[in-house]
Amino acid sequence: MGANKRHLLRGAIAILAMAMSGCVVDPSELGDSSVPVTGEYRARDGKRSLLPAGDWWKCFDDLYLNKLLARLDSENPSIAVALARYDRARAELGLARADRFPSISGDLIWKRKRDSSSGVFVPTEVNYSEYRSALNLQWEIDLWGRVRQSINAAGADLKAAEADLAAARLSLQSELVRNYFQLRYIDGELGLLRRSVGLREENLRLVNARIQGGETTDLDLARAEAEVESVRAQVLQLQRGRSEFFNALAALVGKTPAAFSLEKGGVRNVPNIPAGVPSQLLERRPDIYAAEQRIQAAAARLGVVKASYLPRVTLGAAGGLSSLDLGDLLDPSSLFGEVGPEIVVPLYQAGRSGIDSDRVKAEGAEVVGLYRETALKAFREVEDALAGIRFLDREIEAHRRASSAAGRASELSQKRYDGGLVSFFEVVDSQRTELEEDRELIQARSARQLATVQLIQALGGGWDIPLDEGGSSRKHVESDP
Repeated sequence: MGANKRHLLRGAIAILAMAMSGCVVDPSELGDSSVPVTGEYRARDGKRSLLPAGDWWKCFDDLYLNKLLARLDSENPSIAVALARYDRARAELGLARADRFPSISGDLIWKRKRDSSSGVFVPTEVNYSEYRSALNLQWEIDLWGRVRQSINAAGADLKAAEADLAAARLSLQSELVRNYFQLRYIDGELGLLRRSVGLREENLRLVNARIQGGETTDLDLARAEAEVESVRAQVLQLQRGRSEFFNALAALVGKTPAAFSLEKGGVRNVPNIPAGVPSQLLERRPDIYAAEQRIQAAAARLGVVKASYLPRVTLGAAGGLSSLDLGDLLDPSSLFGEVGPEIVVPLYQAGRSGIDSDRVKAEGAEVVGLYRETALKAFREVEDALAGIRFLDREIEAHRRASSAAGRASELSQKRYDGGLVSFFEVVDSQRTELEEDRELIQARSARQLATVQLIQALGGGWDIPLDEGGSSRKHVESDP
């Protein structure tokens, strides 16, 4: 081979390599998606381990809750919607992969024709029939990676849809668990209030007896009656709230409230959940993983756009039988065939290639921004949950001491009233304080349980990130010194 030919060959190879590399887009071209991550959470809990993957709700050790969550996964319509989106993304990946292979079609044609008798070539008969039976093949030679990048984009979309399904499932699971525990703690408050109604009704009977004995006045009777009705009103208020949580649970498991039932039960376990370290969070949450995959999809689509404005080479072939006489269609002389490449070179596009690239780059910048927004939101949610748990633990202890003191004060006031040392007003006031402290203790415990659920959801629940084909996951982490 001469020197000139070698130079031409090397130049052609260099141009080909540049063109092909130009269609492969690094996601960093779409923008900086790194998120600054510290070594510990601000509201650190001192536990570097992480909530294990799997059925996270089992840490509450509640049989009734487990049953509800099993029904949620099979009957909730929102999960069905997310599953349908996943199935659609899987089908779109299948369509993209099909473009790697030739497409073969067959045709069977009968046409009745009339040619012009005033043309250059005048047929012997201007009216005639044409018969044709053939197989046709079309195959795009993927020189610039347009098909490959389309497959990469569809594959990333499928992973994002899978993560979206996991995120939807986690959101609904968390909502169900929160509603369930709020209902259970309301049941605890209702039990407390019903006992309090019974105590105040007993006080009312005692006051009536003392009035008949001339030991007290109607003022004490009015106060006793007011306390009974006040607590009864609180019971009705809680029952109204309970019905709302009950109806929400019914809807989450795909039932109408009339067709839904819930066994009696209580809260058995308030677990301590390890939060791990911040760098683990980016690999744990399905919404972060979905946002990351959309960056990959946007980068692949930019590669598709770049490749679509380069020459497209298609290998075509056709073969079969063609005849003007149906009786001659199966004759060997009616055989025909053709094969060869077809090259389409875009020459003038009125700036479409640049505009198209700008459009996809803007879409990429959008998903990069959404990724960073999602990651920062995740860190905030974990910090909020950790801080809530830390302060609620102290609040519960304070309410426990206050409830114990209020109970002792109520007993002493009742004894002093029975001995005629104080008015009934002091009894009413001490009992009201005891009831308020007991209710606040239950409400603080409920808030602590809800903060635990919030922390689990913020950490990504029991979802386990799938590995990429290379066996690892790309990270967008920028560690602070």
